[in-house]
Order: sequence, then structure tokens, then C-alpha cells
Amino acid sequence: MGAGKFVLFGSCGVLDDEKTKGKIIIPVSAVRDEGTSYHYMAPSSEITANPRSVQTLETVLTACSCPYVKGKTWTSDAIYRETLPMIEERRQEGCLAVEMECASMLAVSKYRQIPFAQFLYGADSLSSDTWEIRDLTLYGLTDAEKYMVLAFECGLAL
Repeated sequence: MGAGKFVLFGSCGVLDDEKTKGKIIIPVSAVRDEGTSYHYMAPSSEITANPRSVQTLETVLTACSCPYVKGKTWTSDAIYRETLPMIEERRQEGCLAVEMECASMLAVSKYRQIPFAQFLYGADSLSSDTWEIRDLTLYGLTDAEKYMVLAFECGLAL
């Protein structure tokens, strides 16, 4: 539909509070546990982010004095399959977070050859045996505005 590049940001479930607390998460790869990405790329267990897009995010976040961590994420479109054994398995694979779109968007952007960058902020925590529901309204308007500004800066830099 004419889009030349995509910047996506949103919340995620945190799998490792120690590594992610107070930081933006930059996905460097995504475990493909959803359906959409398989329509655009050959089957594989993971898909990697474009290193140039990752570097762009790092540059923008550093310039904006925003702490971040890079790592793998788990893309799942089956929230009721986020069981304790699966969460532990993904944690052991090095996943920092679980979300619902990164693998799909990475696949579509590679298929369409369109620059794509994504960053995440931790919402719910699945870092322990008990699900910690964190209301997104706790982030407040100022955080939402901050993330939007970061997204615009990333889009301009891509």
C-alpha cells in the first residue's frame, strides 16, 4: 500500500525482569511461534532482525538517553499456550520477552524488502511462577508520548 518503512513499538510480556527492568527491549531475533511469518518466509525456528535496523535503534535510543537491552523475543499468537514449561523453555533459549507481532513483521519486511525496526517496553511480567499483570495505564501519558517520539526518531533515521 505504498509504505516505505515500518517502525513498530508496543508492550510485551517480560520473561527476564533482571535484564529488562527500566529498559527498552530491541529484538535482534524472534522465535517463530505464530502463523503469519510462515506465509512470507521458509520455515525456521527463528528469524533475525536486520543489523542496520538494530543499529539505528541503538543510535536513536542512545541519543535520547534511553536505556535499552538487545535480545531475542518470542512471538506467539496463542496467549493461552504461554504455559510455565513453555516460558521456561523460551527463557532457556535466551528470550527476554513474549509478544505477538515481531516475527511476522520481520518476515513481511524481508519479503517486501522494506526497512523495519521494532522496540518493546515491558508490561506484564512472566519472569516468575506467578503472572504479574501490569496495567498499561501505569505507564502514563508521558511514557506513551516518549515512545511515540522515539518511534518517529527511529523512522526518520531508518
